[in-house]
Amino acid sequence: MTRTVTLASTADILAAGHDPRYFLPEDPALLLKADPGRREPVEFTGNGVRLAGHLYRPPAGGITPGIVMMGPISSVKEQTVPHYAERLADAGYTVLTFDPRTFGESEGTPRAHHDPVWIVEDIIAAVDYLRGRGDIVDPERIGGVGVCMGGGYMVTAAARDRRIGVVASVAGGYDVGGTFTRIMGAEGFASFQRTVIETVERARRAGEVAYMPTIATELTADVPLAAMPNPEAYSYYDRTSKEDAPTWSRTMTVASLVPYLAYSAIGDARILAPTPLLVVHGTRDAALLPEYAQAVYDAAGGPKRLVWVETHNHIELYDQDPYVSLAAGAVVEWLAEHLPVKG
Repeated sequence: MTRTVTLASTADILAAGHDPRYFLPEDPALLLKADPGRREPVEFTGNGVRLAGHLYRPPAGGITPGIVMMGPISSVKEQTVPHYAERLADAGYTVLTFDPRTFGESEGTPRAHHDPVWIVEDIIAAVDYLRGRGDIVDPERIGGVGVCMGGGYMVTAAARDRRIGVVASVAGGYDVGGTFTRIMGAEGFASFQRTVIETVERARRAGEVAYMPTIATELTADVPLAAMPNPEAYSYYDRTSKEDAPTWSRTMTVASLVPYLAYSAIGDARILAPTPLLVVHGTRDAALLPEYAQAVYDAAGGPKRLVWVETHNHIELYDQDPYVSLAAGAVVEWLAEHLPVKG
């Protein structure tokens, strides 16, 4: 039986804001911990840059479909994606997670520079790598799964590269400028953009690279710029960088915001067909708004499914149950339909 989910309006979601009661689950047992023993370190090259990854294999081994995974903005391969990769491997898939160039253990300069074009290129390089692993992966059966901004980037990558045969996006980011405008208001976002451009231009004239905090609880006179200026993101990244991901960077280039704020996956969704698309999103996500998950789903013309998970925020879909298991279950079901494990 299908249960109807009623979505709150964007205005109500933004008015509720980021409730700290839900930054961690009330029951500590519901905070997921990844198993480092499940992953094998690997390296591959994308556009001449060495990229560091983790390979997750199904318990039964054999030659399986391959899945490329990409996680949230700024994140490294030890954050968020392991909880999904382990579940996909348990379902019979070989999964590759990796640090995009300039982040974590991957090479590339300037360090901690986030560019959607670069990340999409790195995803395509990851497809190349999996297709070259004929000892463990069927090269004609590759899918893409993304979480947060990785979800939007996977839509873009699959629209470019038809070797990605199916896409699943969880808590995805699909229209960054639209989202920031909703959160900050039109004038607030315009002021933020002006500060970004002025800072980047000053650094360019000085022959320098300007950096900003990756996370901040809010923007202030002392902290006028941050990639993720909200207490929810601060809670997650501050915690996981200390516990699980020592290579995560607390700073990013200010220039990252120029292409990031312009990014939208909605146009790419319009040309994604016939590639199947699954969109999984939280009902009360105040960081990446549900209206844009609906928009990217509406834009897609091929086989598609939209699954709403009743959440309190964005980060519950990063490392908390029952939310991750619900989302991962929907992904496994979608892959079983469009990229089934043989045998």
